[in-house]
Amino acid sequence: MTGRLVEVGYVTGTHGVSGKIRVKPYSKNPSGLLAVRTVRLSAEGGGGTKRVGDFEVITAQPKGGFAVFLLGGIDTPEEAKEWSGALVSILREELPPPEEGEYYVMDLVGCEVVDAAGDRVGEIVGVEEGPAHDWLAIRREDGETLLPMVSEFIREVDVAERRIVVAPPEGW
Repeated sequence: MTGRLVEVGYVTGTHGVSGKIRVKPYSKNPSGLLAVRTVRLSAEGGGGTKRVGDFEVITAQPKGGFAVFLLGGIDTPEEAKEWSGALVSILREELPPPEEGEYYVMDLVGCEVVDAAGDRVGEIVGVEEGPAHDWLAIRREDGETLLPMVSEFIREVDVAERRIVVAPPEGW
């Protein structure tokens, strides 16, 4: 596979008797993975060796928060089980485009963060999942801090311009 790879989930185990794998996506909804044509599986082997394989997607279907794949070259449950725990990556260009007003979390990393006056606050270095909402990890001059990803504090997200306008709480 050539192109920008994006890690999207991990193999939780097998599914059925035909060598299918069950993938838990990092997003809450597996539907974005169902149209991909190729996946890369990366797993740690015995003795610390790393196994990597690129596989053609024969079929893909949603199953209760998981994506179930039948991959070319994995033909038995035993072969599928060997990939349990493997990380799953796909080509960035195979992801469906986000809906209007939506974006992929990975696209936020590296964005400049400014306040309403346009003054630089910092840079997004990550996004952490929380029970009620996600948190932006922002590197500021005085260190890294988290800001809740809620409309009260996030005023505008412009992925194309790589800029996020925030209104952080008092004393933040």
